Amino acid sequence: MKIVEQQLDRAPCGYLVLDEELRVVEMNSTLRNLTSVKNPQHIHDLLTIASRMYFQTYFTPAIKMHGTVNEMFLTLKSAAGHMPVLMNAVEQNGVYECALIQMSVRGEYEKELLLAKRNAEKINRETVEAYEKLQHLMSEVENKQQQLIDLNSTLQQLSVTDSLTGLKNRRYLEERLHDLLLQAQNGRKVALLMLDIDYFKQVNDTYGHQIGDTVLQELAQHLEMEVGTIGIVARLGGEEFVVVMPDSGIEEGLAMADSLCKHIEVADWMHVPITVSIGVAVYASGDEVGSLLSRADSFLYNAKANGRNCVFGNE
Repeated sequence: MKIVEQQLDRAPCGYLVLDEELRVVEMNSTLRNLTSVKNPQHIHDLLTIASRMYFQTYFTPAIKMHGTVNEMFLTLKSAAGHMPVLMNAVEQNGVYECALIQMSVRGEYEKELLLAKRNAEKINRETVEAYEKLQHLMSEVENKQQQLIDLNSTLQQLSVTDSLTGLKNRRYLEERLHDLLLQAQNGRKVALLMLDIDYFKQVNDTYGHQIGDTVLQELAQHLEMEVGTIGIVARLGGEEFVVVMPDSGIEEGLAMADSLCKHIEVADWMHVPITVSIGVAVYASGDEVGSLLSRADSFLYNAKANGRNCVFGNE
């Protein structure tokens, strides 16, 4: 195996070569700087426990069958604790060459906020122009003022709404969870369910992203209908959704998760039937938003590792 060339060693993305046993053969400086692991011997040394389970379940079957793995989301160990990356891999002469690009977990809703800001700037410009032209007509001014109020209200709603599904987005989820966890410090219960569509990449690969988007929209409707007013349904990103249940402990959380899992399995789907895996976590003393989400995410990976279409939580 040739030594990593100097240009590749300084590439803006991580480069990794694995043998068939998933042992580390080569690794460029960029990847070494991204991770806190100094001398990894195996891919598992670089990954968090949750990502390790996901990697074992998906990577080897996929690359053996197709010779490539595209857009695999993983979490590396880092000095800060963990770091999300997007990995692409290809099999070449009996080894696996992998490229890893650092991702931002906040990227999705930051783009939504940027779009909302641009819309707001556009609306403000149009409002100023309207005032300049119609300032001599008080009734028209009042109409424009009311329009601005309505538009600002709409923008506020859009800033906390997922544009595809109409559910609350990650920004709203984290703000609401922060308030609930403050109340939980004084004894209020909070349960959190994290859902992920099983094999959703196969849906997109087989039927196309337009059908995939329709499946996400249908799932959002099923979740809102089943959860009703006892919880908050939000889209975390991609095919991941969250249900927050105030005033609920682990029993209520697991019961709701079981109900959702069974309902989704037998529901009528317009295009493609799906199932989901669900992780359930409840507030524990000292929890913050990130730690509660992380624990639910770990339970979700446990559910996937246990065969998918099931529920896993801290009973």
